Amino acid sequence: MMISEKSLQTLELHKILEQVARHASFGAGAELVREALPTTNLEEARSWQRETAEALDMIRENTALNLAGARDVRAVAMNAQRGIVIEANVLLDIRQTMRRAGILQRTLDKLKGKYPLLAEITETVDECKALQDTISSSIDDNAEVKDTASARLAIIRHDLKVSFERLQSKLRRIVQSKSNELYLQESIVTTRNGRYVIPIKADYKGKIPGIVHDTSSSGATLFIEPLETIELNNQWRELQIEEEKEIRRILAALTDQVGDVAEQVVRAVEVLAYLDFVNARALHAKAMNAVQPKLVGINRKSGTQHPGSTIRLVSARHPLLKGNVVPIDIDFDDTTWVLVITGPNTGGKTVSLKTVGLLILMAQIGLHVPAEQATLSVFEGVFADIGDEQSIEQSLSTFSSHMTNIIHILRECNEKSLVILNQLGAGTDPA
Repeated sequence: MMISEKSLQTLELHKILEQVARHASFGAGAELVREALPTTNLEEARSWQRETAEALDMIRENTALNLAGARDVRAVAMNAQRGIVIEANVLLDIRQTMRRAGILQRTLDKLKGKYPLLAEITETVDECKALQDTISSSIDDNAEVKDTASARLAIIRHDLKVSFERLQSKLRRIVQSKSNELYLQESIVTTRNGRYVIPIKADYKGKIPGIVHDTSSSGATLFIEPLETIELNNQWRELQIEEEKEIRRILAALTDQVGDVAEQVVRAVEVLAYLDFVNARALHAKAMNAVQPKLVGINRKSGTQHPGSTIRLVSARHPLLKGNVVPIDIDFDDTTWVLVITGPNTGGKTVSLKTVGLLILMAQIGLHVPAEQATLSVFEGVFADIGDEQSIEQSLSTFSSHMTNIIHILRECNEKSLVILNQLGAGTDPA
């Protein structure tokens, strides 16, 4: 069975998951938190709870899971298989993500005696060391392709440097020449449209032969490329284009390498995302001063009508309430399988109902619960009819809306379900 989306919304589990997502380190982990759904399998729920407990122990012992540098590079890795070239800064993200996966795998392997479940999560990671090394040897930490990335790039950049120095030397001689001093607006060298130019007074156009690339807004200055530097400018620009081509070729080759191990990259991100999810659950538990609930099955005892479910909460607090929250105790003992809460308005009846339902959903998603003690069954279904859910579109009265919801609950629930009803019969004459 699956717990209905309507019940999850009614009990506001999405708001809790949003709280947890704020503790995630990167996008893929936060996405996993927001998409999480409660399990109805007892052993799976217990395993998730133990994972959270292990991560919380790591936090308390100052060995918390460190996911710094992890990025969601799954789409980029899969696109690499289609030849979509990866930019240098994203290649660094891939390297850092794979490096983080490898570090966590080695760390948890050393600590697997204390944290066996977390260590098991990382067992399938391949950190792709060869890819990391190639990226490191080709791209520096500023996301610039290194001269040593290829022999051809090293030659081009050497020639670029020589060409640039020749061009600048020629331009400096022109602007520093006494014979040109009268014609120049300023004795400087600047650029226009990727070409080096000098500013001359418009009145002296033609005094220094060259190509006009721009004029000042006032029209008083012309920016010309002197004829005697055109060839040097051309050589310098051609070498720049050659450099850009070689960089694209290097990035394309690195992209091919990423494409070859795309599945390993995706797997590493998924493992890191799951560890991030577990760590976020632990950080949320620490922030809420929550406890690990003891989870039990639903076992009907022979010779009794009791359904065999357990709900025992001591000093439970609704996790969305701020300030001084009045805690509640709930205990379904062996003689209790229906609980009716009565009392005055604003007495906390609805909050108490929501607290029970929400804490059970939290427990079944692997979250620790805000209480001093908690023993809870893992229910196959959780159903809630709370508040005024009148449907204007269907022209239903408040009472009819509740009845429609309750009919649905009666149709879907079984003996292993938790059903929460608020103000049964509201909207009609109590008599």
